[in-house]
Amino acid sequence: MRVDNGEVKRLMLFVPPRHGKSQLGSINFPAYYLGKHPSHEVIVSSYSADLAQDFGYKTRNLLEEAEYQTLFDTKLKADSKSKAKWITQGGGSYTSVGVGGAITGRGANLLVIDDPFKNRLEADSKTIRDKVSSWYKSTAYTRLEKGAAVVIILTRWHKDDLAGRLLKKMEEDEEADQWEVVEFPAIATKDEKHRKEGEALWPDKYGLKDLKKIKTTLGSYEWSALYQQKPIASEDQEFKEEFWRYRTMDEVEALETRNTLTIDTAISKKASADNTGFCLNFTDRDNKWNIKAWGKKISPFELIDTLFTLWDKYHLAVIGIEKTIYLQVVQPFLEDEMRKRNKFLTIVELDHNQTAKETRIRALLPRYESKSIYHITGHCKDLEGEQEDFPQASTDDVLDAEAYQIQVAEAPLAHEGNHKTSY
Repeated sequence: MRVDNGEVKRLMLFVPPRHGKSQLGSINFPAYYLGKHPSHEVIVSSYSADLAQDFGYKTRNLLEEAEYQTLFDTKLKADSKSKAKWITQGGGSYTSVGVGGAITGRGANLLVIDDPFKNRLEADSKTIRDKVSSWYKSTAYTRLEKGAAVVIILTRWHKDDLAGRLLKKMEEDEEADQWEVVEFPAIATKDEKHRKEGEALWPDKYGLKDLKKIKTTLGSYEWSALYQQKPIASEDQEFKEEFWRYRTMDEVEALETRNTLTIDTAISKKASADNTGFCLNFTDRDNKWNIKAWGKKISPFELIDTLFTLWDKYHLAVIGIEKTIYLQVVQPFLEDEMRKRNKFLTIVELDHNQTAKETRIRALLPRYESKSIYHITGHCKDLEGEQEDFPQASTDDVLDAEAYQIQVAEAPLAHEGNHKTSY
């Protein structure tokens, strides 16, 4: 988010381990900021209260150094001895807190979050990722003063870490905070202003030989996330990128197809609710699936309207909906709406108790391995994101909707009157 004078108000800084990010971002920068704005309030946070307090102690000491005093007029109040909280003579303040901790009595003109996750174990835990995200939204973010700046400094552990979630929100909602992202891969992946592709970030400390040894020791999974700032799915991921074959929508529309829709329902529009997953499948004469899939938060009435829209637009043979939700929530309203519109959709109740969800999803793998599934270009981003992280993904609604196609895509065509062709 930028303001009119060009200042960056939302900044993410991705830096490899042991490359000085905390010294520069969480110690030196808050001291510089208070030097420029002695009446402002600063909050600095990290994964532990002890580490955050250590940042506060070092920043406080910087303010007391003679060199600092030659540059800035900012001075500590005489009784400011605490590591965690101290006040400037100009009325400004500094507060340190561990991620998850309470922040009471202070606002923030500057919020710095440095490494909200301690280690791989925490980053891989959806429960902890959820807690960090919740703390950011409900505690840290609510302390921001008007026009406040937020700086998130971290080593990327996971695609669904705090940075990942905020960047995803930015992509989905133009009214969300718009982040400036500065990435420093340990080895440059392209020519940059101050180094060429293939050069080390800090050669005096970690030369190429050292970095390549680290890469060999860690493996590509940890190396890509921690040192190159590009978290990826694990090396043993089940849905591999080479499975993805593509056809354009124009190519699919030129085929004779039997068209089916399956839905993994999550009926709610609350921010905390899961998406409802949709999967359109255009099965061609060679029994190849052509998939268009997406996720969306949706209410029951919006879902019903969507069913009629998709039924007409794609000449669907059947619509498959998870049985329990269909019977309890959708069916009464849908049947009433079908009578009103004099249009009767063919609904298949999908059995979700027959097998565990992960087993149901894994049943797609033989089709992918035999190159029997095409993704329709530009319409499978949500699906591919969930496939990359399966079974560790934070959501799998769209992938589960695709898995439900196994129950409807190859069913006999009897009693189906809306399909495109009946070969």
